[in-house]
Amino acid sequence: MNAGVIDFLRLVGTGADLLDTLKVLSKDEVITVAAGHGFAFTEAEFDACVWDAEVRLAQRRGEPFDAHFPLWQTMWGRYYLEYLVTDLISSLEETGQVA
Repeated sequence: MNAGVIDFLRLVGTGADLLDTLKVLSKDEVITVAAGHGFAFTEAEFDACVWDAEVRLAQRRGEPFDAHFPLWQTMWGRYYLEYLVTDLISSLEETGQVA
């Protein structure tokens, strides 16, 4: 798991203003902002980290990682970045997947 991606998502989660600013940007723009905050990673590294985290979380929860992954239901009506920051990261922390 890419610690830079996780740490950046945690940083975004500490400030509603930062999340509000970033949630409407493209992935490339968000990655550029991350680099400006000292978190350098590529789009491929970001994607791999997020997908790996979701797969590991599903396994830990004993749930299939498919189109019906229950955690994804929390995403409806929100931006993907909001889901990552508020749901994925907190779930990973609660299950001990990240410290």
